[in-house]
Amino acid sequence: MNENSTLAIQGNSVGPQSLEFMSRHIRKQAEQQIDRVVANGLAANAREQVRALLAQTALQNVGALSAIEAHLITVAPLGSPRYQSIVDAYAIGAAQMIMRW
Repeated sequence: MNENSTLAIQGNSVGPQSLEFMSRHIRKQAEQQIDRVVANGLAANAREQVRALLAQTALQNVGALSAIEAHLITVAPLGSPRYQSIVDAYAIGAAQMIMRW
């Protein structure tokens, strides 16, 4: 059993000592299942961290693009609908990508 699964077992109030009373075969199966649960949890956590990073980046980009859009509206107001369409398209695409992730 790896170090992470040992920590997970202790965190769930099932101490490693309870595995000592199992047959070798059952203990090996339990350890494998625990390892899979821990691995799945770590993978889920990593996905959520990446998803949050993607959302943060998209928010920053939309903010920056919106600021440029506002500036361009003052410089060349006739382009306003096009600026808005471009920023909206980016924001929608980013949101869809985050939802798929």
